[in-house]
Amino acid sequence: MKNIKLLIFVLILPFIGISQNIDESILKIRKEFQRINSSTTLKKIDLNNEEFMEYIPDGGGQITGFFESDHLVKITEWMGPSYGVIITDYYLKDGDVFFAYQRENKFKDVFDESGEWMHFDTSKLEIKFEGRYYFENYKLIKELNKGKPLFERTFKETEFLEQANIYAEILRKSRIMKNKKN
Repeated sequence: MKNIKLLIFVLILPFIGISQNIDESILKIRKEFQRINSSTTLKKIDLNNEEFMEYIPDGGGQITGFFESDHLVKITEWMGPSYGVIITDYYLKDGDVFFAYQRENKFKDVFDESGEWMHFDTSKLEIKFEGRYYFENYKLIKELNKGKPLFERTFKETEFLEQANIYAEILRKSRIMKNKKN
């Protein structure tokens, strides 16, 4: 019996170490994105619709870059599909995404007396989904989700990171162009 307990402990020990490393990484990530969010010195650049999009959703779209000195530290993507709003915040350190926070909000449905759907109340949003994605060395180390997205989708880490890199490049170039004009 003693040997079985020892064997189980030896088999579980590496997983305990990995879990502790991930927890430590997540604490560092949280500290860094909180630092970015609380900074009052970030310079902001907004790009709307056709400045970065090939296909424009019904409600439009916007990306906002937040720069600390010459370093892009945060990108906020705002998309307005016909049913609501999707917002994704990408946090960067040394040019790499280390955390992303995504919210999908739906306009409130309005029904008539018989229960038939009439239209959206665009003045009221309901949170339907929140996703928190923690990255280390280009790899997803933890994903926390609350609620369900309106349309079933599979989170694809590489596509997610590629989109952030595309936005980062567009924002950096736009900042350079705006600085040349001034």
